[in-house]
Amino acid sequence: MRRIVVFLLILGFPFFFLGGPGYYASRSFAAAWNLGHILFFTLASWLLCSLLLGRKPENGFFYLFLQVFSVILVLGTGVELLQMGIDGRFPDLRDILRNQLGCLVGFAFFCPVEMPGGPWWRRLAQVLVSLLVLFTAWPLARAVIDERIAVRQFPLLSDFETPFERFRWKDIRQLRLERSLARHGNRSLRVQLSTATYSGTSLFYFPHDWRGYRWLRFSVYNPQSGEVALHCRIHDARHRQSGFRFEDRFHKRFLLRPGWNDLVISLEEVRQAPAGRTMDMQRIEGFGIFVVRQPRPLVLYIDNVYLDR
Repeated sequence: MRRIVVFLLILGFPFFFLGGPGYYASRSFAAAWNLGHILFFTLASWLLCSLLLGRKPENGFFYLFLQVFSVILVLGTGVELLQMGIDGRFPDLRDILRNQLGCLVGFAFFCPVEMPGGPWWRRLAQVLVSLLVLFTAWPLARAVIDERIAVRQFPLLSDFETPFERFRWKDIRQLRLERSLARHGNRSLRVQLSTATYSGTSLFYFPHDWRGYRWLRFSVYNPQSGEVALHCRIHDARHRQSGFRFEDRFHKRFLLRPGWNDLVISLEEVRQAPAGRTMDMQRIEGFGIFVVRQPRPLVLYIDNVYLDR
């Protein structure tokens, strides 16, 4: 058994530095990848426990736990530090916490040493650790559910009537569902905008094949008493190859009147927008709205984003 675990750990270790979800990876892939920390360090904890017991079988549970927990903490922190500078990665405290959760899983379910208090305490530990694992796995479950909903809704891209649509948009900290104001259905998305040079949000997770559609339609509510200039941008997967140049994407400026504004973008204009090429309508990667250099923070509401033939 030890040989199998050692083989699996050797096989899995390079993936801390190679591969993994990119910036535009699906939410479910990124969430599943993160859970790999738990699996790896569950195996590592079992192996360390087995090796330490082989050397000193008289070790008690708490002493053994303290040893393994400390070693996993040092190893996990070391891995995070070694990742710095590789493909733009940075140390992530959440990964270290997942590593330690793997250690807890290893001890609660696989450590052969009896816990003080007998089997009842082990069962309690297993229940508590299982709850922590379920909590950690929730982003994966949420992503899978919403990705299936998004495929079923298409060509509707977002109307905020299902539970997790807000997480299709960036940046989540400035977004909030609004139940008292809607252009379609019962909810819209409240977007808090700042005085930064560019402040906005973007639809980040959605079906990317827009071929066969002629229009992108969406509604924006302006609660201000005056007009607001709203900028929209659309880009495809090839946009990264150009270094995200302005000339290589679609851009349009709208002037929002107070109240609801029903906006329309011609997808033929989108297709022809990049200089020197045509937009890859099969691989649309982002749709964003933003304001520029506002004198004061403001709020906009967006609703009913969909493609139309």
